[in-house]
Amino acid sequence: MKKPSLLIALSLALSLSFSACSEESVTDPGDSDCTSSIEVDTSRGPCSETLSSTPQVSMSVSGDTRTVTANNIPSHKVGLFGNVAGALNPNAIQAQNSSYEIDATPTLAGAVTQLLGDDGPQYSFGVLLNGVEVDPVAAEPWPHEGFMAANVNWQWNLEATMVQIGLDCNNAHVQPTGKYHYHGGPTLYLDNINVSSSAMTLIGYAADGFPIYYLYGHDDADDSSSGVKELQPSYRLKSGQRPGDGVTAPCGDYTGVYSADFEYVPGLGDLDECNGRTGVTPEFPNGTYYYVITEDFPNIPRCFKGTPSNDFRLRP
Repeated sequence: MKKPSLLIALSLALSLSFSACSEESVTDPGDSDCTSSIEVDTSRGPCSETLSSTPQVSMSVSGDTRTVTANNIPSHKVGLFGNVAGALNPNAIQAQNSSYEIDATPTLAGAVTQLLGDDGPQYSFGVLLNGVEVDPVAAEPWPHEGFMAANVNWQWNLEATMVQIGLDCNNAHVQPTGKYHYHGGPTLYLDNINVSSSAMTLIGYAADGFPIYYLYGHDDADDSSSGVKELQPSYRLKSGQRPGDGVTAPCGDYTGVYSADFEYVPGLGDLDECNGRTGVTPEFPNGTYYYVITEDFPNIPRCFKGTPSNDFRLRP
């Protein structure tokens, strides 16, 4: 059993201080003294760095296949990364040699595919038109002692945009391979393309081939002549306290630091459980299913309605 003062290091070589529940709360999950010291932290590192590598991205369609090749280097400024003083994480951004084959004529599958599985993240979500991946799920499972911890519980995984994991102003950071990727809304990319609040803006493609739009959609999903509004997700923060005992799962109030702190409520907003809906868009005037990156949770969708390409798979 952990002591209240134990400091647990996050797996991305970034330190957070955690304290487990008190001795009393371990035997009584409902004890009001059972709290988590993981606090909401939405601060971001400044984007002061201009990359020396030239961004490279190309997209083409042949038959039923959309092919994207990219070096995953953005054209906008980024945070300071690498093994230098003041870096947001120790991994330096490096040009990649990425190639993705995506279904250009996707269809809805019989069941959704979750990005996060029972043994960790399974897929990144997609790739934006600038060639940078959107990969919302952090690899930070309870009890934050590494993937091989005795009580590892992926059901309680830290929500990347709600805790300190070294994200820059673009809600992005760097994998050990050097791949720069977005965990949330890509701030400077969106600024660069000058997103309008009065039109739908295509910003990328999901791993299953369906398009990704940013924030806005028609008032009437099936009527291109209707107005445009900010689309709302159908998730909300749960009320009350987490059911965990502080050993096998976290306890304390639902605050949003875990993805599981949120719940899907059908019909609460405009979008479904995968943060998407079916309707007409400028690029698909006859209608399509499409995903939306929103301001509120889940921001970037956490599941697929189609069949994802294995080029986005994160593990065998």
